[in-house]
Amino acid sequence: MALKVVFAFLLVGTFGLALGQREPAIEVMNALRELQPRYREIQDFVINRLTEARLNSSQVIFNFHNEVIDSKDQFVRRAIAEEQGVLTIVDRQLESVDRTCLGFVRNSVDMNINLVGVSYTNCITRVDDSLAGIVMDFYRTIQADETQYSGASLFDVFRGENIFHTPGNLVEKLNKRLEELRENPSYIANELFDVITEFEDELHEVKDEYDGCLGSGTQLLLSTLDIARMQIVQVCQGQLEPVEPTEPENP
Repeated sequence: MALKVVFAFLLVGTFGLALGQREPAIEVMNALRELQPRYREIQDFVINRLTEARLNSSQVIFNFHNEVIDSKDQFVRRAIAEEQGVLTIVDRQLESVDRTCLGFVRNSVDMNINLVGVSYTNCITRVDDSLAGIVMDFYRTIQADETQYSGASLFDVFRGENIFHTPGNLVEKLNKRLEELRENPSYIANELFDVITEFEDELHEVKDEYDGCLGSGTQLLLSTLDIARMQIVQVCQGQLEPVEPTEPENP
């Protein structure tokens, strides 16, 4: 009986000694649990900032779409007006003017309007391609920021360490990490503002290039319509200004 008591006493003593020796490992876990909520808080902070950036980018894209649509509408309406101007001249020619010749002019005007339509399509297609690339780059940047603060690096302090052999190193690393994360990364707001500004500037460049593309196509159309006016006069022997038919004089 006495032997059992001595054995039990030794067992308890050994257990207490082992527990005392491993107390630093428990401190590691306590430090880890203290650090872990900061990752959640920082991630929430960053996600909120990124959400604001995404909303801002949505407004930037909406404004860009409006500007492109307004430009296209302006150039399309101008092309129609220029076409109508020449067709009105054709329609007002005297009956004596060669109808076949005027028909050729009309067909030429229609063909050149269709050609400028091809030009306009090429312009808007380049806008679409550019927009897709710029938006992809923007969201890739945003995603990189979100990944950086996703909490994926919480456990990297354990690399190359042993919680039982070098618990002091781990506690030191965890405490250092906690100190580094005391403050929210407020600087990210400035970084995201710069990203949004760059995003907007890139879209402005695309819009300027689009206007230039539409302008070039329209200028070609105007040149062909000027030729059509010349053809009415020089080839079809018509007039650019309306001419009232001369009434025969009474004998």
